[in-house]
Amino acid sequence: MQTFTATEFTACNLNHRFTNAELETLAWMAEGKENSAIGLLRGHGEPGAKKLVSSVLHKLDCNNRCLAISRAFATGYLKATKAAKKSTLQAIAALLIIVSGVSAGTGSGDSFLRTASSRSQGTYRVRWEEVLPANHGGAA
Repeated sequence: MQTFTATEFTACNLNHRFTNAELETLAWMAEGKENSAIGLLRGHGEPGAKKLVSSVLHKLDCNNRCLAISRAFATGYLKATKAAKKSTLQAIAALLIIVSGVSAGTGSGDSFLRTASSRSQGTYRVRWEEVLPANHGGAA
């Protein structure tokens, strides 16, 4: 099995789904690298990195990086390195990446919109009915 280890994460090529370049790109995506940084790390430009990121997203059937990383963790394509496992802060960050990616793709249908006020640091829950106009085509 092919693997590529970045600083904090290791990408594993289970059942040969990814090319070596895509595997390396997946690991750098998990590290939070942008296309330009991935291009520099791989020794080519941003357009090449953009193609590789797009290919990884397609193979994981995702439309954004966060969901792709969470699916890669869930399916075993990504693992934390031993050094990252020792750090509680890094483990919490990895968990937050997974949770935010999974919740982004659930479509739970929550009827509340979370908004942050510029005057306070709190978060308020506002009903959709308060946001949408009364004559909007919804139920009365």
